[in-house]
Amino acid sequence: MKTKIVLLTFMAIAICYHTLAQTGTGRTIQGTVSNVEGQPLQAASVVIKGSTTGAITDSEGNYQIRVPEEGTLIFSMLGYSAQEVTTSGKTVINVQLIEVGADLNEIVVVGYSEVERKHVASSVSQMDMQKARYRPIFKLQEAFSGTIPGVTRLQGSNLPGSGGGEISIRGISTLQRASPLVIVDGIEQSLTDLDPNQIKSITVLKDAASASMYGSRGANGVIIIETERGYTGQFKVDINAWSAVSDAIDLPDFVNLADYMKLNNEAKTIQGQTKLFTDEQIEKAKSGEVKGVNWLNEVMERRPFAHNTTASISGGGGVGSFNLMLGHIKEGGLNEIEGTEKFSARFNTNVNIADKFVLLADFYAHRLQVNRLLANDDGHGLYQIAWRMNPSQQLYYDSSDIPNHYMLHDGLNPVASIKHGGTKNYLHDRSTINLRPKYYITKELNVEANISYMLNKSANKSKRETFKFYDGNGRPVTIWGNIVDSEQGVSESQITARALLNYIKDLRGSKDKIYLTLGSEIMNYAYTDYKEISKASFFGKLNYSFANRYLLELTARGDGSSKFAPGHRWGFFPAAALAWNAHNEAFLHNLKNSGMLTELKFRFSYGLIGNENVDPYLWQEVVNNWGWVMRVPNPEFSWEKQNQWNAGVDVTTLNKRLSFTADVYRKYSYDLIFSSFPVPPLTGASNLESSVNVGEVENKGWEFSANWNDKIGEFYYKIGGMIFDNKNKVLKAGYKSSDTLIFKGDNDRIWFNGTAIENYYGFQTNGYFQTQEEVDATTAKQPNTFVGDIRYVDQNGDGIINDQDRVILGDPYPHLNYSLNLDMKYKRWDFSFLGQGIGKRTGRLGGMEGYPIYVDGSSNSLGSPRQYYANNRWTPGTPNSRFPRVWTGNSANTYLSDVWLSNAAFFRVKMLQLGYTIPQVGKYFKNVRLYINAQDAITFTKWEGLEPERNGGNGSYPRMATYSFGIRTTIL
Repeated sequence: MKTKIVLLTFMAIAICYHTLAQTGTGRTIQGTVSNVEGQPLQAASVVIKGSTTGAITDSEGNYQIRVPEEGTLIFSMLGYSAQEVTTSGKTVINVQLIEVGADLNEIVVVGYSEVERKHVASSVSQMDMQKARYRPIFKLQEAFSGTIPGVTRLQGSNLPGSGGGEISIRGISTLQRASPLVIVDGIEQSLTDLDPNQIKSITVLKDAASASMYGSRGANGVIIIETERGYTGQFKVDINAWSAVSDAIDLPDFVNLADYMKLNNEAKTIQGQTKLFTDEQIEKAKSGEVKGVNWLNEVMERRPFAHNTTASISGGGGVGSFNLMLGHIKEGGLNEIEGTEKFSARFNTNVNIADKFVLLADFYAHRLQVNRLLANDDGHGLYQIAWRMNPSQQLYYDSSDIPNHYMLHDGLNPVASIKHGGTKNYLHDRSTINLRPKYYITKELNVEANISYMLNKSANKSKRETFKFYDGNGRPVTIWGNIVDSEQGVSESQITARALLNYIKDLRGSKDKIYLTLGSEIMNYAYTDYKEISKASFFGKLNYSFANRYLLELTARGDGSSKFAPGHRWGFFPAAALAWNAHNEAFLHNLKNSGMLTELKFRFSYGLIGNENVDPYLWQEVVNNWGWVMRVPNPEFSWEKQNQWNAGVDVTTLNKRLSFTADVYRKYSYDLIFSSFPVPPLTGASNLESSVNVGEVENKGWEFSANWNDKIGEFYYKIGGMIFDNKNKVLKAGYKSSDTLIFKGDNDRIWFNGTAIENYYGFQTNGYFQTQEEVDATTAKQPNTFVGDIRYVDQNGDGIINDQDRVILGDPYPHLNYSLNLDMKYKRWDFSFLGQGIGKRTGRLGGMEGYPIYVDGSSNSLGSPRQYYANNRWTPGTPNSRFPRVWTGNSANTYLSDVWLSNAAFFRVKMLQLGYTIPQVGKYFKNVRLYINAQDAITFTKWEGLEPERNGGNGSYPRMATYSFGIRTTIL
């Protein structure tokens, strides 16, 4: 009922706008937009310059728009060069757009302002949203893999309802959360909530000159997102729907029952223990008389299925336009219980009164329901348990007297957890109201405001019915009792108020142009657990183009945050950028006029930005119930700082067919925030800590991207690629450059001068012990060393293997990131390919992806080893094997060493898509496009684990390849 009321309300608003559209003043201009071959272009944008009033072309390329008596129309479309045409004395305007690689007149959203791309001096990249919309992706983070230079995303979990993977921009240089700041229509928001079909543009601010507009929040880069808005013109409905089925990939190949028994006996023999299995039992397993259990296959009950439907209803007239965007996506998991369902509604509206007052009013709401198993509410435990089971452990007792006669093994049976372990359901609600009024004092000068409110709420409930377990003799063993529970999550409200003064003017007869933005902002976050965060800012930005050749960009921002200690809450973040549009110099006019050179721009920038992405109150004292100080106050606690320089070049040549961009940069981060710095326990507390600013990190990197587009008759193709790299180095781990920082609770994590962040700090090895005599003759070894164990190198020669012998073995971050993309169109057919890879990465084979056992610190029992390990383990007959001997119980073999490091470079086919477009079906359906898509279907790698984008582990929700079929159409 509530859904019907909401839809009726939106329809009423739409009818009101349609009525208002008829009242627009001025005169009507109509015409046709086509390409150079005369083919009509549908969905081309026609906008009155200096306003938000516009229209879009229909399937025949026709448009109609009401304009003032004097003005200019801007005609644009993705992949074509924009054109401006004056309306003076005209009632019909027909335009032909020319296909280009990079449009210099394209408007780029930078900070709180919009600037023509030819006047941008800093490092800014934009995503091709047409390709992102055409991909059937579940989370917007997926669209960042291999699409923007300098932006790295390693795949997150494919578990329904999980995050989409962490995104980093130009490396990591912090101990805190390194995710970039995401701004959606002026509001700080999460990427995970967003539907690509609702997004108009995504701009990534990469250097300090562009990100400094966000001051203390810009050190990790900024992603600016603008959602789709309505245009005046014909009322239309855009629909996109796809269905997908997924296959689990990168699964472990566990050994069979007979091999498991032999490996278990082999480990016991080496360790001088009694064998667990007899020869007769092994023979029965070989012959199939006794069946083994593949527990992972048992818990993967089905192939996941997903369906997504989105609709956009838009229209408007002379004084207003609207766009109502509705979305629904349902994603299933590997069993009947796991899955998600999300509903979203976004209503964007524009009101334009006499081109003097403009109001952008946006409303957004979404509801996400996530279904989990109660015994697996983190989404991974079920699969981790399945890995730890071994094939000799049976699913059921051999009995027909008791239905569902599950066999428990140390209280575990993952299949029973699915059927009788209960369910847990999470509910996440988000709603926003965003008002952006703008008043034009003159054509060049306007004042603008942004008032927004966002509310996040969550809750969960659990349910389990009583189920009784029996042993093989039918006697009760244990009971999983009845559970009914619910919990309200911590709610968060966010209020943002911003005021801007914008001045844009052509000077010296349009030879120069100035963009000036001055503003102030306040933000408040309130939580129902009584936390509160307040922020205040003052900022200004100037872009000046002199003779369309020399560009200047200046930014300054002052930020204050309640997260930090009094007297250290305010910071100042300035930045500057210079650029030279060399293609506009007189000595290059011949090349430019011949079409050999369209753009040659050199850029340089330098600036200071910050990072305040930490919890509040860290600077304050914390005392426990016994009166002991647990956190020492730090009255000097403040935010991280980062200065960065960037140098780049942009080139477009060969009649706009070839374009490329190259950048080099250096980021220097200091006063890093260490929120849990250990302090000597002087007060009697055993765990004393403080929050401090300590350490310095350097990031250096380079980026290169290129695109070639051309047309042969009716065949159009575009080939693009990029490659980039980033290397980080610790310059100071503490207060002095000679300090060493060892992280509490993780002895393998250590920083000192010259190391990479999160470096692998472990032991070098020198093969394996081959005989008992060799073990006995070696002093530098660990206790309980056996034949076949790893021989560690005694670096200092003191005859002891300890922490003094550990060295830097490498860093885990991806290097030489690259991607390739290909787009082809022939008549009604289109084909797209996207491949993404990492040329160099060192991964760690941890957990049961590397070891033959589940290392839990106590039993360390033999689970189901991977066949790859079994085939490459040490035996007397294979002394130079890849891995050490098989073992059970505690072993020094699990220490971090070069044995467990492996080449994790890979190339993955991210997307293969084939589409066919029918211009018209019936009277109302225009541009009906049918497409099939394969996502993450093929991977080339030498990685010895399972998933090259993450280190090894003890089992998690499997990686998925997704195959989908979709349809897009416009109803006019």
